[in-house]
Amino acid sequence: IEQAQAAGHWTKPESWRSIRNNVSSFQVRSALGNPTKIKNSLNPRIERVYRYEGDLDGDGVKEKGVVNFHRDRVVSFESPFHER
Repeated sequence: IEQAQAAGHWTKPESWRSIRNNVSSFQVRSALGNPTKIKNSLNPRIERVYRYEGDLDGDGVKEKGVVNFHRDRVVSFESPFHER
């Protein structure tokens, strides 16, 4: 069975280059598109978590990116692309 590859801006490494601390959630959605999931966090330093999940290379394994927000600003993030 062919795996459907994930689509959207978040699937391109260059889209993640504009993500940095203190960027607003609106700017993140503009750069990456809407997240796959939005969750509230139990961590007091993180209020909301955007998760971007999908199979980027069609190998059947899901890659994920995570962006953590506090007061609507990025406090930390993890790109699905590990810089080589």
